[in-house]
Amino acid sequence: MKKLFWVVLLIFIVSCVQAKDFNYGLKQINNLNSKYNTTMDTYPNTISRINSMISDFEEIKKLQLETGKEPFNYLIDYRLLNLEAEKLLIEGQKYGDAGFTKDGFGCKQRPLIIESVKLRNNSALKGFEAVDLSREFVEKYAKEAEIAGISLKSALFLNAAFYQISEGARRDSNIINNFCPKNETLEIYKQSFSKPSFRERNNLSEEYVNNLNYEEAVKIYKKDLGVEN
Repeated sequence: MKKLFWVVLLIFIVSCVQAKDFNYGLKQINNLNSKYNTTMDTYPNTISRINSMISDFEEIKKLQLETGKEPFNYLIDYRLLNLEAEKLLIEGQKYGDAGFTKDGFGCKQRPLIIESVKLRNNSALKGFEAVDLSREFVEKYAKEAEIAGISLKSALFLNAAFYQISEGARRDSNIINNFCPKNETLEIYKQSFSKPSFRERNNLSEEYVNNLNYEEAVKIYKKDLGVEN
């Protein structure tokens, strides 16, 4: 009777120990999403929390699974690409409306818009990588992808979202380069910097202002605006 008790107890203990397979890995991913109050389709709303989440995902990618390691890696890499894309998108919005042309713009904003365009383009590129990876994941591991909530339909929606980001950046780039080329923007800067009040505030000589190139003028403009170069 005592032997039977220990056999039953051992069977119970073994049944309670979850195998370290894809489902186990997915549980760790879901726990991490819960930690940041996100899902596979949503993200933290600050760069600092995104950076923290990226670090956590890179850490659990080291998890040693008995089975299902490759589909687990697909899912981690997909999440990391999406987080990187969201981080770049947030950075691309750091200047607010001044980084876009849709609500009106002035040529002085050119460097802010160009910087925003680059960040948004890079965000879209990361997003398209995530889309391609999710499609590959679904094709190679249909069962695991379904369990994780990744499908060709979700890839289609994600692709459309990043296409809009890419198109918005392309449109802003075309507009600002067409209406505010570097040489014309430089002349506008020089006219603005030549005002005595501006030169005094920034300790600039008239000769220095007259000999500025575009890149130097941008640094002065951004410094006066109070934004990082």
